[in-house]
Amino acid sequence: MSEKARRGCEILLHTCGEVKKGERVLVITDHTSKKIGEAMYACAAEFTDAVLVCMPDRTAHGEAPAAAVSAAMRESDVVFSATTFSLYNSEARIAACGAGARFVNMADYSMEMLEEGCLFTDWDEVRRIVDDLKGRIVGKELSITTPAGTDFHTSIEGRHADTGYGVSREKGEASSPPDAECAVGPADDSAEGTLVIDGSIPLPGLGVLAHPVTLRVEKGYVTSIEGGEEADLLRETLASFNDKRVYLAAEVGFGLNPAGRLSGRMLEDEGVLGTMHIGIGNNLSYGGACDTPVHIDLIMKCPTCIVDGVCVMKDGKLAK
Repeated sequence: MSEKARRGCEILLHTCGEVKKGERVLVITDHTSKKIGEAMYACAAEFTDAVLVCMPDRTAHGEAPAAAVSAAMRESDVVFSATTFSLYNSEARIAACGAGARFVNMADYSMEMLEEGCLFTDWDEVRRIVDDLKGRIVGKELSITTPAGTDFHTSIEGRHADTGYGVSREKGEASSPPDAECAVGPADDSAEGTLVIDGSIPLPGLGVLAHPVTLRVEKGYVTSIEGGEEADLLRETLASFNDKRVYLAAEVGFGLNPAGRLSGRMLEDEGVLGTMHIGIGNNLSYGGACDTPVHIDLIMKCPTCIVDGVCVMKDGKLAK
C-alpha cells in the first residue's frame, strides 16, 4: 500500500468511521475489490481489533451478502464494506445498523480514490451543506427540470429526508464516502415524466455518459429507455433481472460534496455537488417497501428542483 493510499484509509478509519481503540471492526471485500479491502484491513488492524472477510462478488447493488457475512455485520461495531457492488440498500446493512453497527460503504473503490480526489474534502463543511438542505426537501410535491430535457415530478408526501454525511460517527449510522447527499423517496406510484440522464450511470460498461439516455416514467415506474448503445446496455441490464421492481423510481438524490467529480464510479458520481440523481429499484432506505436486490443511480447535470413551489436548486446551484 502506498503512503498516499494509507492516508485515504486513515481518513476512512478516523474521520469517516471515527473508530475508537478496542472497537470491533469488520472489513468486507470480494474477489474484484480484494486489493482495496486488504488495504483498509491493514490500516484498521494496526489500530484496533479488526477482521477481514472475503466473499464472492455480488451481481448488483443492494444484493444480499453471504449469510455468514450478514451475521458478522450485526456483531460488529464498525463495518467497512469494500465490495464491487454496494451493500448499502441491502437488508443486511439495514439490520446491522439497527443492531447499532456503524457502516462505511466503500463500493467500487479504486486505489486512486484512496490516494486523491473527493475523499479529501472538508467533512465538517459537507455536514453543514447537508443539514442546510435536508429540511427543504421534505414536503408534498417535487419537480426536476434540466437543460438536457428532464421534466419529472412526483409526490413525496409522507417520505423523510435521508441524509448522507459521508461519515458514520453515531451508533447505527451509515455512510458512503466520498458520496455526500440528501435524498427523498417518491411516494408509491406517483412519479411521472421524462428523465434525460446526461451525467453518469455507474454500472459496468457505462459510467460517465458519452450520449444522453432518456427514460419515460409512468405511475412510478420506468416504462421506456431510449438512446444509443448506452441506453441499450441499461435496458439489457435491467431486463436481465426479470423483476418489474427494478424499474421503480425509488430515490431523488442531491449530490453535495464540493470536491466531487464525475468519474464513472458510483460513490464519487452520486455525490458531485451540482448534480441530482434518480435511484431506481430498492427503496427501503427511503421509506418504501420495495426490497428488490437492485438499486441503480442515474445522474443528471445542472438540475433545477422545486419542492412545494419553492426552488431548492437552480441550474445545479443550491438556493440560498
